[in-house]
Amino acid sequence: MDDAPYDNSKLIAASESEGWMLGYIGIPRPGPWPKLSGDLFVVDPDGRQAGISWEVSGPDIETISTPSPGRWGVYQVRFPFQVMSEQDLIRNFHAVLPLLKQQRAAIGE
Repeated sequence: MDDAPYDNSKLIAASESEGWMLGYIGIPRPGPWPKLSGDLFVVDPDGRQAGISWEVSGPDIETISTPSPGRWGVYQVRFPFQVMSEQDLIRNFHAVLPLLKQQRAAIGE
């Protein structure tokens, strides 16, 4: 999308699930491990994006920001698994994907 707020070149190809993908907003910082929080983005099968602020505690999902041009929102999500690698980010993304799909469906458009 031309009005996409996040850089699609930073998508993690291995994260693809049913047309959904996870991407980096910035370069992940090295150590300390395990990571306790971070910022990512998600792309739905239609190419629309949403921001993800993840933590290892807190609510399962919470709206931080409502839709804006090119983005269907920004959400805080709780990652249920320890994050020690990119593969752990992907595992957590797949675990919270049903919640993200529900949020996307509720937004419509």
